[in-house]
Amino acid sequence: MIFMTTSGVFAQNDISSPYSRFGLGSMNTNKSNAALQAMGGIANAMSGKHMLNNSNPAAYADVDSLTFLLDAGFYMRYSTFRTADQIEKGSDASFDYFDIGFGITKWWKTGLGLTPLSSRDYVSNATFDWMHQYKIDYEGYGGLNKIYWANGFKIYKGLSLGVRMDYLWGNIIDQTTLYFPSEPYFLNERRTDKLMVSEATFTLGLMYKHDFKNDYQLSIGLTYGIPARWKGHRDMFIRTMYKGYALNTETPVDTIVYTTMQRVNIDYPQSIGTGITLKKGDSWLIGVDFNWGNWEAFRMNGVSDSLQNSWNVAIGGCYTPSNNTLSSYFRKMTYRAGFHYDQTIFNIYGQSINKYGVTFGFGMPILRSMTMLNFAFEFGRMGTTKGNLIEDNYFNISFGVSIHDRWFVKRRYK
Repeated sequence: MIFMTTSGVFAQNDISSPYSRFGLGSMNTNKSNAALQAMGGIANAMSGKHMLNNSNPAAYADVDSLTFLLDAGFYMRYSTFRTADQIEKGSDASFDYFDIGFGITKWWKTGLGLTPLSSRDYVSNATFDWMHQYKIDYEGYGGLNKIYWANGFKIYKGLSLGVRMDYLWGNIIDQTTLYFPSEPYFLNERRTDKLMVSEATFTLGLMYKHDFKNDYQLSIGLTYGIPARWKGHRDMFIRTMYKGYALNTETPVDTIVYTTMQRVNIDYPQSIGTGITLKKGDSWLIGVDFNWGNWEAFRMNGVSDSLQNSWNVAIGGCYTPSNNTLSSYFRKMTYRAGFHYDQTIFNIYGQSINKYGVTFGFGMPILRSMTMLNFAFEFGRMGTTKGNLIEDNYFNISFGVSIHDRWFVKRRYK
């Protein structure tokens, strides 16, 4: 357990997330690029000739047939973790996403990408007194990554279908150490569980666009993540030793259990998303998204592990003052803002772990090209200090570069 009602002590290393102890860890189920993150994360009805949006595979149908697109991003995160009587700070920086997209035919566009799916990263400990004082350290690390292949198809004027195949792989490791810090001749014990996953899932997408007078356009998007039964494997290693805690050198004594490649059945849940946007040319856009995930159906060998159904509401928009080549550079920039509220997949001791964030950012065009530098900023909060739980007050900075190049134009020379 991470949250102790006894004489527990909360410990935090760097940007560890205490809630990632449960399920498959902290999930990035609705991850989008930096431009969309700045608008609260709206994505289900977002598409364009020069936009890659892996959240709804139908969006790829709108990619320019003559253009090769590349979009890559990184992020930095600063967190302040609070309990009822303690505060810890942490920071982190990492790769966020990598996407490419291009046209196969006028009606079929495709894309490939890579992004993290989940992360396990927590450290906590607890102290107990029963005849002798003993402590328990809990630590988890690892996660799952995702490579995807997305395809969008134009099937009728304004109507597109899409399908995305995700290949998921990675290792999730949990380690528990029981030790007696004041008794050097007592045997300590450590248990290490390593879960290995290598599976695939599919997401379907639908998008419809309707043009009105005066350059207005309405877009509606739907997504459906198909539930799946995964077959993973687990290694378990339990041994006794002297010391092996607080940076002390571990002296092995005996192996209690050592098993490898145990079969693990994982029920991965379905998800549904919908969104709507209204825009006027390249001037402004506003949209709203709703996403739902059936995480109460998640099982790992029949165990649900303190999870609940998740849902998310996001509202956002953007504004570009002018695309006129004679305008000042700041008028050519795109300004973005948004908000989201989430009921996460975690439910600890009957307490729903909720999250909200305020986002903003901007896109900086590179002159004489179609390349854009995108920045997104988010102030948010996740969790609560009620019931001896933990509140995470965070600030995210995301940076992405969206590169456009015309690869499929026949050159003519005179």
